[in-house]
Amino acid sequence: MGDPINILLVDDDERNLLVLETILSSPEHRLLKATTANQALLALVENECAAIVMDVKMPDMSGIELAQLIKQRKKTQHIPILFLTAHYFEEEHVVMGYGAGAVDYITKPVNPTILRSKISVFVELFRKSAELARLNQELAVKNAELERSAEDRAQRIRAEAARAEAEAANQAKDRFLAMLSHELRAPLSPVIHAVTLIEEENECSPSVKELLDTIRRNVKLEARLIDDLLDVARIRSGKLQLHPENVDVHNLVRRTVQVCEPEAGAREIVVRTDLQATQAQVVADGSRIQQIVYNLLGNAIKYTGRGGEVRISTENDPTGGLLEIRVEDSGIGIEPGKLEKIFDAFEQVHGDRSTGLGLGLAICRVLVELHGGSIRAASRGAELGSAFTVSLPLRAASLPEAPVAPHTLKDTIPALRLLLVEDHEDTANSLKRLLLRRGYQVTLATSVAGASDAMRLDRFDVLISDIGLPDGQGLELMEPFVEVAKPRTVAGIALSGYGMAEDLQRSQMAGFAYHLTKPVDVAELESCLVALSPQLAGAS
Repeated sequence: MGDPINILLVDDDERNLLVLETILSSPEHRLLKATTANQALLALVENECAAIVMDVKMPDMSGIELAQLIKQRKKTQHIPILFLTAHYFEEEHVVMGYGAGAVDYITKPVNPTILRSKISVFVELFRKSAELARLNQELAVKNAELERSAEDRAQRIRAEAARAEAEAANQAKDRFLAMLSHELRAPLSPVIHAVTLIEEENECSPSVKELLDTIRRNVKLEARLIDDLLDVARIRSGKLQLHPENVDVHNLVRRTVQVCEPEAGAREIVVRTDLQATQAQVVADGSRIQQIVYNLLGNAIKYTGRGGEVRISTENDPTGGLLEIRVEDSGIGIEPGKLEKIFDAFEQVHGDRSTGLGLGLAICRVLVELHGGSIRAASRGAELGSAFTVSLPLRAASLPEAPVAPHTLKDTIPALRLLLVEDHEDTANSLKRLLLRRGYQVTLATSVAGASDAMRLDRFDVLISDIGLPDGQGLELMEPFVEVAKPRTVAGIALSGYGMAEDLQRSQMAGFAYHLTKPVDVAELESCLVALSPQLAGAS
């Protein structure tokens, strides 16, 4: 099992510390306790911790202020922080907490199962990271030895073995990232579904609708951040793919600005738009273009002081062949000697003032270049602001127009019979409810065995299945689903928290027509059903 992993518990109330200690007591954990900010900082100086569980309210210093101090130290800035709070915070306080480095909030009284589950994820991540660091250190030592005697055949063989070991370590890391992505995505789908159900089943006031839109935007943003983690692996392995479509860049910019406005507003930063381009229609991967804009806007807001200004503008170049997107800020600027490094992965040119892993701009450059464009940075120097310009080639729209929205086709869509296979209870129930409201006949199964029994007892047109099931893989269901339906035509839609290119390829090889990555928006799912309906029209 290895040595116990350090968990730091910070609360000014000894009784609360005792409760936390009782919940998290385990041979795998070494629980460090602190009742003041100074004790907590001293514990972090003397110990390496996998996670911090911290009360928001403390007498000498608030949890958010303490978190900001912790994130200023390079040695501790990576440690995940879970805030404990006796009541729900207003949105601006939540944003401040996440800006200070919090990964989650847990309300008191603490649910032991939820707390242990969250801590177990961080402990496992800590162990994996430590193991990868150990392997990398060993590999570095081995490579140094091999370089000193590069002519020795035996050592060349060992060098090849070391490279193979490094590749295995990278593959293990990619698998772990994929697993972590799956576990983080699973709870997001029922949140999206619940928002849709509230809107459809209740007469909501404008203020409530605005709050629901906020929830939906931020759930999708959370999914986007998870994708950023996986993009690193995709870029390294050359598996990052684009899905081009006809997109209006101005619409993408407006939506992205709307997502970023709460963060900017919390810091009293004004975000101005000046969309002057007369040609903003391009063939591109819309989600990736939005990711580029979001990363650039987020970067500008991060490094702009309170009361500053961020401006995003568009224009066409004089030749008419390019669309230029420009993001300017009045922030801390970039020293001229560091402009060349700004797009390098893991490069943080602002030193102690940087946060995060330094991946956002590196991912931006790869995405822009995959679209055949370019990106450049400019700054007059420190404290004089900065500007980033993305140039995208304008191409004639060569893709078919997007399908007609589902609600306009309701009268022509047959009452498809759906077999929904999903073991996550909240996701299954909410998705079934949404599909029933849209006129589909839905049978729910929670396992491979349950789905197999349902196939034998009834007839279905579409299999909608999660990939990871308790007794097997949802991919295994497609072949028998097609076989039992013969000679009728049927189709399948795969749902999964795994979104790597190889996951999509496995779904396609298994016979699924679509692979949707969680959280799945019911509108996206219904669009797939609409697209499939013509080939299933005579299936009944």
